[in-house]
Amino acid sequence: MPIRVVAARQDSLARQMLWRILIVASAASVAFATVFVALYLDQLKATRADASLNLNRMLATTWENAMLKRDVEGLREIVSSLGALRDIRDVLVLAPNGEVRFASNPVRLGMQLPGLVASTAGGMATSRFEHGIEGEEVLRSINPVPNRTECVPCHGPVSSSPINGVLVIDYDATPVRQQALASAALFAAAGGLVIVLTIMAVWWLLRRRVLNPLAHLDRAAGALAAGDLSARVEVAHLDEIGRSAQRFNTMADALQRELGRHAAHRKYLQDLIDGLPDGLRVIRKSDFIVVSANRAFGEQLGLSAMEGQPCYISSHGRSSPCPPTMVRCPVAELQAHGQVLKCHHRHRRASGEEFAVEVHAGLIDVETEGGRERYIVESVRDVSRVASISQEHRMTELGLLAAGIAHEIHNPLGSLRLGLEAMERRLRGRPERDDRIDDYLRTMDEEIDRCLQVTQRLLMLSRPPQARVQPVDVNPVLADTSCLLAYDAENRQIAHVLEADTAAPRVWADDADLRMLMINLVQNAHHAMPSGGQVTLRSRINGDEVLIEVEDTGVGIPEDDVPHLFEPFFSRRADGEPGTGLGLSICRSIVDHYGGRIAVESRPGEGARFRVSLPRVLE
Repeated sequence: MPIRVVAARQDSLARQMLWRILIVASAASVAFATVFVALYLDQLKATRADASLNLNRMLATTWENAMLKRDVEGLREIVSSLGALRDIRDVLVLAPNGEVRFASNPVRLGMQLPGLVASTAGGMATSRFEHGIEGEEVLRSINPVPNRTECVPCHGPVSSSPINGVLVIDYDATPVRQQALASAALFAAAGGLVIVLTIMAVWWLLRRRVLNPLAHLDRAAGALAAGDLSARVEVAHLDEIGRSAQRFNTMADALQRELGRHAAHRKYLQDLIDGLPDGLRVIRKSDFIVVSANRAFGEQLGLSAMEGQPCYISSHGRSSPCPPTMVRCPVAELQAHGQVLKCHHRHRRASGEEFAVEVHAGLIDVETEGGRERYIVESVRDVSRVASISQEHRMTELGLLAAGIAHEIHNPLGSLRLGLEAMERRLRGRPERDDRIDDYLRTMDEEIDRCLQVTQRLLMLSRPPQARVQPVDVNPVLADTSCLLAYDAENRQIAHVLEADTAAPRVWADDADLRMLMINLVQNAHHAMPSGGQVTLRSRINGDEVLIEVEDTGVGIPEDDVPHLFEPFFSRRADGEPGTGLGLSICRSIVDHYGGRIAVESRPGEGARFRVSLPRVLE
């Protein structure tokens, strides 16, 4: 079952626990202090009330004795003496009707306080806190003095006069309150100190056994998440947190091993695709982003890294996707899993140079974290390299052919020339010398020279290219090319016209490469004229460049084929013969190598003109 992760506000566990401990401890302290103070105050009140009641009972006994003895003055003295004691506000003796008969404060004499008498209706002595005569808070002790047999002569029968009077003693309640508050404050201070010490002890224990281990675990987890696979937690105690730390270390070990295997497997796969001779790249279909590429593809483009870039930027040098109406784009055309496509493109190197490629592409569906994602896998072959290899192979074959011609033709022609020279020497001394024989011998010598020149041209054509460029005269190359292909032109009923610049233009190139270039262009012109025609070879100086043109009067080139003429393996011969499609691709490679340009102008039915521009050798 997947674990659901809920986003939460970040907070410190230490801060949370400290606040909660403080809140709980404070609440418990306040509650306990409140209960304790209330109980203490009640107990203090009860103690003082009992003391007040005992004093009142002693006064009642004294009063009874004084009354039996008729000692009124003694009773007043006792009341006055009690009223002078500390913390006693008033001492009163009330008649059954509520009149004050004796008072420690003479001002109270004669006052009517029937409510105090009524509060003793049950005949029980009481002591309670209430407001005094002047409204102040007092601890009041009320004791009714019952009527006894000895008192009947003065107070009447018990049935009609159950009490002889009421004794009231008012104590000042302020000291009681102050004592209670002082005790409560002292207890609160002691309790607060205990709470602070308890909190400090609990906090120290929490930090040592909970918070610090959790902090170490958190730092290790953060380091692991940041990529430090060696992050581990030191286990100090085998409690719940210690066991969690052990499990974390075990998990980190397993993760490190798994990621190590994954990295090794990824490197193995990358080495495999880097070992492929053709370029390989993977493009995300949704946004054209290159997610992976091998070394060969990077070498093709001259880039060290291209992951994360759109394919149209890295390989085509565009700021937007290629128009699908102009280019067969695998990303746009492939729609179903397993569907494949083959097409030809022109890629752009980092230097700005364009080159032809053959692309084999397929679409795959991959399950990712965000769902199913579609990718285009492209195998990219640099066909300009194939054309270069074909050119080298063709040059090798021509070299072997030229060597064979030199051996099979050049040497016998040399022997024939020696024989002719011997015949001329023998006939030169005879008086009956025939002029017709001299003409025959001269004609034979000229034809042998022509054959020797042909072999010499073939040898120059098959000579390997030089390591560095050198000045090459264009006009002899045009003339030799016309001579070499004269036989093919005659068979096809094609006339060669040479329009060479009289200024003898020279270019920076290799002689053999320039000859190969011209042979391919002229042969291409021959193939475009199956019914005969004319090929014009021109050379002229144009500023810092030399222009070489090969113009034919053939069938022309369809407009749709013009953009593909220089792509390798593209062939549309007008004579119906199958072609390799490498001739014009080789021409472009040669021209690009020497920093030149090649272009074509053509209309169907009006022939074609190929124009080559090469850097001129400045005198």
